[in-house]
Amino acid sequence: MVNYFELMNVPQHYQIDIAKLQQTLRQLQSKFHPDNNLDASVAEQHLSLSANTDGFLRESVAKLSALKPEQASAIINEAYNTLKNPDSRASHLLALKGISQSINQPIRDLDFLDDAMSFRIDLDDADSQSITLLSKKLTEWLNNYQLAFDEVYQKIDNSAAAEANDDALTKQAIDIIQKLQFLVKLQADVAKTTDELAKQNFDNDDDLYV
Repeated sequence: MVNYFELMNVPQHYQIDIAKLQQTLRQLQSKFHPDNNLDASVAEQHLSLSANTDGFLRESVAKLSALKPEQASAIINEAYNTLKNPDSRASHLLALKGISQSINQPIRDLDFLDDAMSFRIDLDDADSQSITLLSKKLTEWLNNYQLAFDEVYQKIDNSAAAEANDDALTKQAIDIIQKLQFLVKLQADVAKTTDELAKQNFDNDDDLYV
């Protein structure tokens, strides 16, 4: 299994520096983008000549050098997207720990489901003013569950704690990931609704000048 944290040069923790992740993406893409028509081994040679290149990047290029540029580019993009999103990043951390996950199981937290249903109703009725408040509320909701997962994962990462209470911690972590997955999808819906409302307002403004 490819460790995306190592490949993208970010610490194997839940809380990561997204700006650094994006920087690594640009660096690796510049070496392995299929349109460059540059053989991976040649890219590694060019990279080794740069005194300003971090050691990690040379290691990543070395790992990818056995692949065709198209394959290397696909892995780079997959690694970036996995680590960028809070739900898939959490899932990848558990997978690296060898923890099998049945994340597609239904969420059983009734309070969470009630809140989610209420949010969905508000989103369906949202206007250009209320959508801003809903977006802020969802961001806070996501942040709370990210903090919750980070706390649980740190306990799992502690070998003594994991051995003492592995099942309970694992179930708790998977439960949080399920909720993160739901909220990430909801975030996409909020973004879509925001765009639709902005377009409606733009069209309405145009009508004033017709």
